[in-house]
Amino acid sequence: MALCVLLLIAVGAIWDITPTEVSPADAPGREFSAQRAFAQIERFAVKPHPVGTAEHARVRDYLVGELRRLGLRPEVHEAVGVSPIDERGDPVTAGRVFNIVAVIPGTAPTGRVLVTAHYDSVPEGPGANDDGAGTAAAVETARALTADGARLRNDVVILITDAEEAGLLGSEAFVKDHPLARGRNVVLNNEARGAKGPVLMFRSTDSNSGLISTFGSAAPMPVADSVYAELMRLLNNDTDFTAFKPGGMAVLDSAYANGGTLYHSVLDDPAHVDLAALQQMGDNTLALVRSFGGTDLARLSTGSDLVYFNVPPGLLVRYPTWAASLLGGLALLAVLALIFLARRRGAVTGRRTLLATALALVPIGAGVAAGAFFWDLLKVIRPGLSGTATATPYRPELFWLAVLMLAGTILVTWYALLRRRVGPAELALGMLTWTGLIALVLGIVSPGASHLAAWPALGAALGGLAALRCPPRWRVPVLTAGLVPGALILLPSAWNTLPMGLQYAGYAPIPLTILFGGLLLPVIETVWPRRRSPLIPLTALVVSLALVAAGLLAEPIDKRHPRRTSLAYGLDADTGRAVWLTSKAPDPWARRYGGAPATGHPLAEVWGGGAKLLSPARPAALPAPTLRVLADTTRQGLRTLRVRIHSARGATMVGLRVDGDTTTVTSLTVEGRSLAPDPVGFVFDAAGPEGVEASLTVKAPAGKIRLLVTDVSRNPGEMSALPGFIPPPDWLFLGNTRISVTRSYTV
Repeated sequence: MALCVLLLIAVGAIWDITPTEVSPADAPGREFSAQRAFAQIERFAVKPHPVGTAEHARVRDYLVGELRRLGLRPEVHEAVGVSPIDERGDPVTAGRVFNIVAVIPGTAPTGRVLVTAHYDSVPEGPGANDDGAGTAAAVETARALTADGARLRNDVVILITDAEEAGLLGSEAFVKDHPLARGRNVVLNNEARGAKGPVLMFRSTDSNSGLISTFGSAAPMPVADSVYAELMRLLNNDTDFTAFKPGGMAVLDSAYANGGTLYHSVLDDPAHVDLAALQQMGDNTLALVRSFGGTDLARLSTGSDLVYFNVPPGLLVRYPTWAASLLGGLALLAVLALIFLARRRGAVTGRRTLLATALALVPIGAGVAAGAFFWDLLKVIRPGLSGTATATPYRPELFWLAVLMLAGTILVTWYALLRRRVGPAELALGMLTWTGLIALVLGIVSPGASHLAAWPALGAALGGLAALRCPPRWRVPVLTAGLVPGALILLPSAWNTLPMGLQYAGYAPIPLTILFGGLLLPVIETVWPRRRSPLIPLTALVVSLALVAAGLLAEPIDKRHPRRTSLAYGLDADTGRAVWLTSKAPDPWARRYGGAPATGHPLAEVWGGGAKLLSPARPAALPAPTLRVLADTTRQGLRTLRVRIHSARGATMVGLRVDGDTTTVTSLTVEGRSLAPDPVGFVFDAAGPEGVEASLTVKAPAGKIRLLVTDVSRNPGEMSALPGFIPPPDWLFLGNTRISVTRSYTV
């Protein structure tokens, strides 16, 4: 019964943050309606609209028209952006951007509240979720604010950025040169890494006490966990937040991530937008705008950072990070007190408890290792699973249950093998000791994640201390009460981190589940059979394998559930030779195009970093990009060239690289923006029909300089015109496509 109660508490905590409500299209005007926002998505997110395309311009014009219809005066902020992402080893990414900016004036502004999202999509999908949902939420928020009639104290800025998918170029350009980026700004940025699920505020800028406190008190459904901010420091996951943060803005970054298979795919269309997630995004955004909009932003607390996490019913627990180490220390002291008291009462021995603590590393380490290889093993069994951007199947729930069950299998196998040799009480204390140690270490080095261990360890230790002092018939209820924090935090956190992708199962889901199971050992011991106990780990293993098998059988791979495949084509206009480029682990269709490793091959550079495979291709009749020298001067040993690059075939991206190890670039300017000189050169998105003007100063030996000029198109539909191209089967779609032509010029 105790185990069932704790499981129900964990399930309730998961359900508590799951959005379910949807406001109809005829909801009161001052309220946010997901139905009204969705109608916007249906109008603009119907086709792929990457930067530099005609569809991209249509979407921009539509959004500007909608904001004008609300009585606003939107501005199209045209500028040149430079990617703030560290692209070491790749060309510097820049591009022409067209941000959409509209201001709702405040009555006595102390700063601004910016509602942000990006309106460009990837080339392979319509971007209905990423970031059509955020864009529609911004427009619907503006509609609700203007319909309200009551003006807020602070200015509200609707900022719909451009070229986020190309490298956060629009947000970088806004921060760089728009006057509204100056001063005191609070930014509410909405994104999507999937197609449904809770909208999680997964990171904020530093000194966040005022931001998080307002978020927790004002948002109707404040789903957030500071552990994600810690994970984002380790994982490569950039949004416009990356550009806003260096600009001195206070930023809350939110997104939903369930249904990650649809992320950056052909199925990211209006039919796959979850209205409940859109409603939560909009409700939170509108409430936060009104709260921050009516606050004296000069008094917004920017003191210490906070630890924060959810508990039912709809509460956001928060406290300063400086308290995390104290709480971790308190939890460990409570664990040590429990060990001391248990030893004094003869329930355990010190030697066996030390041995159990050392042996507790075995299931934790085994769980991390199993999680690290879980997704790779699934792809070996069924190779078609590999074609997703987030390592998430279309129907992931059975695999998620298998991950949790695998963690349980590892734990009960360890327990069954050592229970009689070491002792059940000692094994339980060994796992609890590690939970307390982790709480203290995280409290010092990673406070935002410390609550994952601190509260479960403290609760279990206090429950154990109380159980040692109460009558035997009350021990199980008392132990169960002490395990409630673990049920509220550990198992829900394990489940809620699974949408990040199965390749990360070893990072959090499995270790957290093993820690939770370790805390449950005193309760598990009360129902552990005296005979045939090996049946427990065996049954757990069979259930785990059955869940994996059921997941593999249930997972569809067909034209309605297609997988991503990657292919690039490069043509050297100097030699007339061409190559195909694929990923280092191509699917069966793409394998025909991949042969030798492409490391060091000049044409491989157009596809960005990472290992690639290369094979010869038939040359296509594609015109080469042109380079025209506009000016050429030499002064004090430095040669300055001003050139214009143009794509004769209308490619949306052009690039330039100085060839030769003995030539040093000392300065580089592209379309008026100064770039850090990079030996790999630059690529420029949304080049336009006039091309791109660049100026470079080089320090080189006397003689000619060799410049490599490239143009790149990313429309998957253009692949069909290439000689030798065989379309993929209907269960695959082309993603991350590149067609490039490179030509050298000696000047």
